[in-house]
Amino acid sequence: MRREVRLIFGLVVFILILVALIDFIKRNVEKADATKFVTEDLKNKYSGADVSIIATTEKSNTDANIYYEIKSKVTTNLDSACPERTHIYYNYPEQNFVAQPPEYITRNCKVCTEGTCVLAFPEEAIIASHTLKGTQEISTYLAVNKNAFSTVIEQADGWLVSWDSPSSDYSYSVNLARNGAVVSIEKNQK
Repeated sequence: MRREVRLIFGLVVFILILVALIDFIKRNVEKADATKFVTEDLKNKYSGADVSIIATTEKSNTDANIYYEIKSKVTTNLDSACPERTHIYYNYPEQNFVAQPPEYITRNCKVCTEGTCVLAFPEEAIIASHTLKGTQEISTYLAVNKNAFSTVIEQADGWLVSWDSPSSDYSYSVNLARNGAVVSIEKNQK
C-alpha cells in the first residue's frame, strides 16, 4: 500500500511539473511570436527607419486571458540633425478596437520647448546640441556643412554629441546635462 501511495504521489508531482513546464514554454513561445510580429509590422510600416522593441509586459484582460503590451521605438532621419523618435504601443493579441496613440518623443526638430527639460534619449540630445540656447555655433556649423553627421555617447550625467563634416577642418563636441543645460562646447581642429 505504501508503495502505491508513493507511486501515485510521484505521478502527481510529475504531472504538476509537466503542466508548469508546458505553461512556461507556451508563454515564451507566445512572447517570441509577439515580438516577432511587432518587429515585422514595424519594418513593413516604417521601412528604412531604426526600429526596436523597448519593453514587453505580460498582462491579463478582464477575462483573465494573457496578452502582451509591447512598447517599440521608431526613429526616422537618424543620420540628420533632426531625428524623429516615436514610441508605438501594441497589444498582442489585439485587445480592443482603440489603439493607444503613438508617443512623439522628438518631432519637428524641437526638444525642451516647455516645462522641465529632460534629455532621456539620444535623438533628443542630437536636437538639443544645436537648438538650445548657447548652441548657435553648432547651428551655424550645420548650416555651412550640410554633410555634417553626429555621434552620440550617453554619459552618467548626460550626453556627449560630436559633430563632424568631411568638408570641414574642424569638428565640435557638445556636452549636455540630462536637464538640458549646455555644459560645454569644444571646437576641435582636425
